This record gives sequence, C-alpha cells and structure tokens, in this order.
Amino acid sequence: MNKNKNIVIAFVVVLVVLVAGYVLNSNQQVAQTNEPYKIGYIGPMTGGVAILGEEASKSIQIAVDEANANGGINGRQIEFIVEDDQYDTAKSISAYEKLVNSDGVDTIVMSTYGGVMALAERAKNDNVMIVDSLDCDQALANLPENIFCIAKETNDLADVIADYAKEQGYKNIGILHSTVDNFMQSVSDEFVVRVGDKASVQVESYQPGTTDFKTSLLKFKDKDAIVFLGYDEVGIAIKEAKSLNVGKNYLTIPTVATTPSIQAAAGKAIDGIHFSFYAPLEANPVATKFYSDFKAKYERTPYVFVASDQAYDAAKILITEVLPKVTADTKAEQLSQKITAMEKVKNFKGVTGTLTMKADGRISGILVRLFKLENMMPVFVGK
Repeated sequence: MNKNKNIVIAFVVVLVVLVAGYVLNSNQQVAQTNEPYKIGYIGPMTGGVAILGEEASKSIQIAVDEANANGGINGRQIEFIVEDDQYDTAKSISAYEKLVNSDGVDTIVMSTYGGVMALAERAKNDNVMIVDSLDCDQALANLPENIFCIAKETNDLADVIADYAKEQGYKNIGILHSTVDNFMQSVSDEFVVRVGDKASVQVESYQPGTTDFKTSLLKFKDKDAIVFLGYDEVGIAIKEAKSLNVGKNYLTIPTVATTPSIQAAAGKAIDGIHFSFYAPLEANPVATKFYSDFKAKYERTPYVFVASDQAYDAAKILITEVLPKVTADTKAEQLSQKITAMEKVKNFKGVTGTLTMKADGRISGILVRLFKLENMMPVFVGK
C-alpha cells in the first residue's frame, strides 16, 4: 500500500514539474515574442558633419514611427537606438560594441564609411547585418555578405561632374578634398579617372579643422575649374577661393552644395556652383508623403536629401521587406534569413526611386544628375 502511495506521489510531482515547466516555457516564448525588434543607427550626431547623422536618424525615426503606429513588425514594436560616432572610425567601433553587446542590436544602419569598412568582418562573426545608407561603391560590395548599401554610387557623384567638365571643355582642373575619410578621396580618384586625358588635374588635400586654404588655392590660380570635396571647412575654402579670384568655375557634390553650415560659411560665393545631386522625381508620391511627414514632425523639410532619403528607404526596406521574414531561433539563422530577404528586394517603391538589390549587395535605382545652386536652391540643369 505504501509502495503504491509513493508511486502516485512521485507521479504527481513529475506531472507538476512538467506542467510548471511548460507554463514557464510558454511565458518565456510569449515574453520573447513581445520583445521589440531593435534597429540601431551609427553616424555623426555631433561634430563637423553632424548634419549627415541628424538627417539620417530623423528619417529612420519617421519610418519606425509609421511602422509602430500600424502594429510594428509581426505584432512587435520597433525600438530605435542611435549612437554618435562623430564620423570617426574608432568611435564607430565603440558605438557598435554598445549597440551589440549592451543593447542586443543585430541590425544596424550606418553613415560612416570608414566605420562600415572596419566593422564588416566583426559584424559577420557577431551575426549582425549592417546597411550603409550614405555611400555605395565597389569596396563596400567586396565586403562580407552581411554588409549592404542602400545609397547612391560614389562613382556616380564623380562621373556626373567629370562628364560636365569634359562637355564644357575644361582643360586645367584643380581638386581640393578633405582627408577626414576615404569617401572624399574616392570621389577625387574617380573624377580623375573619368576625366582621363581630356584635362590635366591637380589634386590638393586638407586636414579636418583647416581654416586657411590660401596656400593650396593659389596653386589653382589659373584653373578652368576647381572641384571642392569636403565638409564644414570647405565652405571657408569656397569663400576664400572667390575672394582670391582663384578658379573660373566651381564643381562639387551634394554634401557641399546643400549643407546649411557650408552655405553659411561660403556665403554668396557658393551660389552658381554646379554639382552632382540626388533629388527625388517630383511625380514620386512616396517622396511627397515622406517630405510632408518630415516637415510635420520636425517643422522643416530635409536639408541634405542624400542623407535623409536614403536612410528612410533603408529603414523602410528593413522594416517591410527584411525583418518580417526572420523566424529562426538562432542568431546565425536569423542573419541568413535577413541576407536572403535583402537579396530578394526588387522594384521597391522608395523615396529615392524604384529600388532593386544587386547580387553584390549594392542597390540600384537611385538617380544622380547635374544641378546648379541658384539662390541657394538646387536647380536641375542636366539633360
């Protein structure tokens, strides 16, 4: 009798343990299911190129707010975490460590070119996806499969102004570029390649924080054109070039022509500059709505389209095309699913155009054309 009683008691104990375990496991699954998706952003929120990070992070926040208002992703809300790297590679690494190791983020949008390059292999080992929303070139395409870029091509920016220089018959050209990152160097290099033997090109560089460009600019005294490539300091260079009567024509790229701090530093000297520029087509309803939402939230429209629009599209692609496809349990399997989903992005209707991801991880469909700054406003002058 006692033996049978002990068996019954033992059975009840096991049953209770099993039921408790099931309930606990179910609760954990519910808790896990209800955890927010986390998207991180690393870029310059302070420092000389803070406008790039401000525009990008504000735009991503709009995409996140839109999604959360409509139920999030698969019923889960999205948490957006921003880290400032001041456009410094060392700080990019520190920001990454914080996002991944402290915040548990495994999907990151970045604006710092050098930071993406430095973190690519590490992110692969950590099963983290990184999307560059500012730059896109062959060097990024050569990185591991977890790295993607949803941005204009660096070569396109250089090619548009180089082709214009050739069409205008400029034979002697000077380039002044910042050394703060590899990006401006890349644009300079591609410009030289694109011009080829049609012109003689002299290249000068400057260090971040430079305030006196006279020595470099006087080397360009008789140039048909000067190409300015940089960030905040380059506004000073443009103004100084104009006062020294150096260079007959000025060329540049979007970050120079449309950044308020550069325009303020350059003053009227920057008006009339020709530049390669991304701008959405006026007939694009996605762009119209985005600008309306941006203005409603921040009481202004974006200053730097190339930073805001690309970041918004990057976030929307992640939120609508990639993260909803993640169903696996392990980080490695989740990354694999995200990569597969990103590779399948095709004909996505974005602010920047109809976008399709290429096999090498670069997006196609973003149109870069020739513009001119008139009364501090970009005016399309290309074909």
